Amino acid sequence: MNRSTHLLIGAAAAAPIAITLDPAPALGCLWFGIAGGAMPDYLDLRSNARRMLKHRGVSHSLVIVALCSALVFVLLDGVSRADVKVLPISTSLAVPFALAFAFGMLSHLAGDTCTKGGIQPALPFHRGRFWLLPRFFRTRSDGAINGLGQLAAIVVLGLALAAYLSAMASGS
Repeated sequence: MNRSTHLLIGAAAAAPIAITLDPAPALGCLWFGIAGGAMPDYLDLRSNARRMLKHRGVSHSLVIVALCSALVFVLLDGVSRADVKVLPISTSLAVPFALAFAFGMLSHLAGDTCTKGGIQPALPFHRGRFWLLPRFFRTRSDGAINGLGQLAAIVVLGLALAAYLSAMASGS
């Protein structure tokens, strides 16, 4: 899948958490979902770690999802408890933001499991490849599955927005 699709599905993955929050934290939650959706490719294509990482290698594993999400939680929790308020984050938002980040990363992995290449989710412990779709439905990263992913993400975001606005209008 391409970058814009990963960002969209990252936001869509965070939407169920975002709709439970007030407006400003909900936007933050969507941002963390987008950041999580970008993280696997950032690690192996854009960061200084790219010299050591192969695309869709360990950066696309569940171990890295857990480590990155735990790091996001620790950083957010530390910032929220610090005396120096660089970013005014409530302690209660560390968990939803870290979960949104984790869901964004997981959505990236799920998207890549629909492509011909699949992923190796158990790296570095097991090298087996995994796909969500049968071989017949798998396409290239820029193929039909990319457009379907974008469409599905837009539908989920639209439904989440409708549910959010409905809840706000009813005073929930």
